Amino acid sequence: MDKDENRAQPVAADTTSGRKADIARPGHAQALIRPWSRLGRQLVPLIGEGGFVALFTRSARLLAPPRPWLSVDLGRRTSTLLLTALENDLAGADPAEAAATHEELMGIFVRQLGALIGPALTTRLLTETGAVGTPQKNQEEQKQ
Repeated sequence: MDKDENRAQPVAADTTSGRKADIARPGHAQALIRPWSRLGRQLVPLIGEGGFVALFTRSARLLAPPRPWLSVDLGRRTSTLLLTALENDLAGADPAEAAATHEELMGIFVRQLGALIGPALTTRLLTETGAVGTPQKNQEEQKQ
């Protein structure tokens, strides 16, 4: 797979105006970090702590353009340290920029995860965690 294949593609995440308004107010970082925490709890038992950290770190490095305020420290070897740093970075950023970065980062992460474990399992895991809006939407469509 070409390393740039996952860069700057449309994000498969919930972009409804209500959610955007929710995460663009004071305390916006807390709302943005929740999906990452759910993903971590779901994925670490499956791909390991190191696997989650490596996948997230790679996703952050694929952001285009890079965000200088988003710290990517290879010394963070646990999902807890990684997500604490992400929350701090997002809290320090402009709410709109933080939300856009979160959406892009989540999209890259999901595509990387799909390349690693396959799209069907990725969709199933994301649906179970409720971490991303699109799989839930697909699940609702299947019920109809």
